Amino acid sequence: MNCARWIAAAAFLATAPVFAQSDAFPFGDPKLGKKVLQEKCSACHVARFGGDGSGIFTRANRKVSSKQSLLAWVQRCNANTRIGLNGEEEESVAAYLSEAYYKFK
Repeated sequence: MNCARWIAAAAFLATAPVFAQSDAFPFGDPKLGKKVLQEKCSACHVARFGGDGSGIFTRANRKVSSKQSLLAWVQRCNANTRIGLNGEEEESVAAYLSEAYYKFK
């Protein structure tokens, strides 16, 4: 990369807006994630865990141990149930779950 291109790229990055909604999931919006979870995921969670379905996140033997595994579980559920979440929605659900239950940074 020549010097002029490098300077232009550095200037762009220095002034680019920051879109992060969550430190753990920078492309996720926890508010959108909560809405998506309620509309597309909760019925299955209620059927499997009873109550309001949050038992999947609060049980003693929960399987999520990191932000990477949380996103992987969201993606796995999306694929297995074929609910059709896009990447932003998956990351938003993970951002909401992290904020509400897991507290990943």
